[in-house]
Amino acid sequence: MANSTTGIQDDIIARSILQGYTQTIAPLAAFATDFSDSAANPGDRVSVPRLNSAIDAALDKAVGGAYTVQDIDSDAVEVVLSNHKYVSMGADDIEVENSSALVLERYGVRKGNLLAKTVLQDIWSEITNANFGAASFTGLASTFDEDDVADVAEDCDSADWNPDDRYLVLSPAYITALRKAGAIKDTSGYGYNAIQSGDIPMLHGFKIIMSNVIPGNAENLVGFATDGNGIASAFRYVAPQGGNKYTRAESLVGEGGQTLGLRDWYSEDFGNRRIVVEANYGYETGLAAGIKRLVSA
Repeated sequence: MANSTTGIQDDIIARSILQGYTQTIAPLAAFATDFSDSAANPGDRVSVPRLNSAIDAALDKAVGGAYTVQDIDSDAVEVVLSNHKYVSMGADDIEVENSSALVLERYGVRKGNLLAKTVLQDIWSEITNANFGAASFTGLASTFDEDDVADVAEDCDSADWNPDDRYLVLSPAYITALRKAGAIKDTSGYGYNAIQSGDIPMLHGFKIIMSNVIPGNAENLVGFATDGNGIASAFRYVAPQGGNKYTRAESLVGEGGQTLGLRDWYSEDFGNRRIVVEANYGYETGLAAGIKRLVSA
């Protein structure tokens, strides 16, 4: 009797989708986020903590007088879980039996990449002039170098950003421009080799992140700096109703707590296995000073 590989293949697909999703969604860690595999329904609200832009002034202590206790410099953004996106796939009995683990894994990674790209571009659609003001840098990738990054850092200094929690997210063309900069190519004295690894881990106080899914937002957006307070987002698992006939219905939790929902079932009418992986999330614009935009024109 032949061994059934359906369960193994389902696990491969689920793991590979989560892998692809986690890889692409990683830059979202630069923002205030709340991930949880706790069940919640679309339309529910989640409070996401953030820092305030203003901090209460230091006070004079009068002799014999009482202390005035000030609030901590944080509050919360109410995020409505109003977005529900998913990817799906189906395979008939012959396709399932003949598909190799490698093919299934590659297909799952692509599906996960697509879901993450869709979610990220939806959330980053908030990064506009109306929400965050004039661009900190305007220019083509061919004109971009480490000095421009220093100028963006100055804007962040002027906005009183925490120097230990700054991120610069750039599209590939602008990362490439930095890789070609003479000062960055000669980095052996700084503990990393940009030519050998292609990585630029830190520059002028920024953690550098490359993303090829930055939306233009009809404003030529090519990157942005953030201290985490510009956008708040929350993700929750949508549990199916009781009495369902899913083969599997569970949360998938990836690195950093990123949460997706999995629904897996077999259609006897059509003779195929069907899988849906979904993201239930919401987002809100945070502090206007929490993002500095970079545009090409």
